[in-house]
Amino acid sequence: MQYEEFVSSLNDKQLLAVESPSQYLRIVAGAGSGKTRVLTYRISYLISQLKVQPWKIVAITFTNKVANEMKNRIVKIVPEASKDLTIRTFHSFAAYFLRQEIEVLGYPTNFTILDEEDQTKLVKDIAVSMGYKKNDPIVKKTINYIGYNKLHEKYPGDIKIIHEKFEDEKVCLEIFEEYENQKERQSALDFDDLLLKTNQILASYPLVQAKWRNRIDHILVDEFQDTNDTEYKMIKYLLKPSASLYVVGERG
Repeated sequence: MQYEEFVSSLNDKQLLAVESPSQYLRIVAGAGSGKTRVLTYRISYLISQLKVQPWKIVAITFTNKVANEMKNRIVKIVPEASKDLTIRTFHSFAAYFLRQEIEVLGYPTNFTILDEEDQTKLVKDIAVSMGYKKNDPIVKKTINYIGYNKLHEKYPGDIKIIHEKFEDEKVCLEIFEEYENQKERQSALDFDDLLLKTNQILASYPLVQAKWRNRIDHILVDEFQDTNDTEYKMIKYLLKPSASLYVVGERG
């Protein structure tokens, strides 16, 4: 089918959003109102009507399932988009980026990615080596501590404990330090590292940032209300002044 046949399923406001000439646009609507569909048609419109090359577009969703569904719908409208279209989650995009660029930080491009189960096992093993049991409360406390600090873009070297904010914070930090040491020896990253290392490279290596900015003319983000500060920083690092930012999300 052609683009014109698909837009007949859009209402007037959805069509206006899809075909807007604005460089920066935020679409805010309630749940179930077709926001992701609007984003999908927007990408199809850029490629089929405005003749934007698919590889100049980056779209971000919050689940791999939605990313695949969006890509399949777009390819039905614009078959030529099948090979070069980038629709990923933030973490998937970061992994894709790091597979190409992480060597500047001294990691190999075939680094290992730890999932939550891997992360938990590593923290448990470190706790056991320190005399704790695998199911002691310190394990869960440390995992939460690591996640909290990485959400705020902090590694062990960024943390200075003068007075403990909670019981056993110093122990949590000690495990956190060993956790990072062991990951580095294994050339491994956890999910939070994917975002943090990507931002580190984009912020610290202007030539790398310029290369990626030059590739991207349009960034589109689904479920924008769920974007955290680290993810938003990534968007800003990738967004050159002439690029378009198009986001959709629910009302707060």
